[in-house]
Amino acid sequence: MNGALPFLLDLNSDKAHKTEAVCILLARLSYPNRNYDMMQRYQEIIYFQKRVCAERIQMYCDGVHACGAPMKNVFGFIDGTEIPVCRPCARPGKKENLQKQVYSGHKRVHCMNFQAVVVPDGLAIHCWGLMEGRRHDITMLRESKLADYMADHHDVFNGYIIYGDPAYGIQTFLVSGFKAARVSANEKKFNKMMSSVREAVEWKFGDLKTQFAFVDYENSLKIRLSLVGKLVSTLD
Repeated sequence: MNGALPFLLDLNSDKAHKTEAVCILLARLSYPNRNYDMMQRYQEIIYFQKRVCAERIQMYCDGVHACGAPMKNVFGFIDGTEIPVCRPCARPGKKENLQKQVYSGHKRVHCMNFQAVVVPDGLAIHCWGLMEGRRHDITMLRESKLADYMADHHDVFNGYIIYGDPAYGIQTFLVSGFKAARVSANEKKFNKMMSSVREAVEWKFGDLKTQFAFVDYENSLKIRLSLVGKLVSTLD
């Protein structure tokens, strides 16, 4: 390796020591792994073009608006999904109630929760999880620190927002539909128009479970015995 690689590699304005370059290559070839994981681990070494990201976000906003959304600055849609898992058992000699932790009273199933942000072209630009099935979507949003990430990259996300169902409420970079005992006619119209557009995120989860049926078969996903989180996040 010492004779084959120069001391400092310089390719497309990315510079790295030969040892770092080999580590990056090996990390990319490891399984399971995502480009997002690479960015988080080697962000000080690999250069990422934020200008391209900003330009694409505007394209996403134009696409969402063209599909009928009344808002012109929504670039993606956030939602959570439940992945059913095999009913867990406590470890021998341990007083723990894993069944209660992962049981979703809403879905009435043992599951793990995941969160994703999907853009008009079908890409899941953000995927976070896993979290116990009893947790709410707003808890996942807080724990994922997605809002903090967007705030830290204000130069890219300034003026842009994501859209979610009313359970998410209103935040700096997130808006949701109207939810009240009495909703006006205009508010109902807004909810209906945005609901028809945000189906993209639901289709994404549906495609994941259809194309990779393994993740929708709870008997094959066993906590502590299989990499549930890694499998789902890698496929997304």
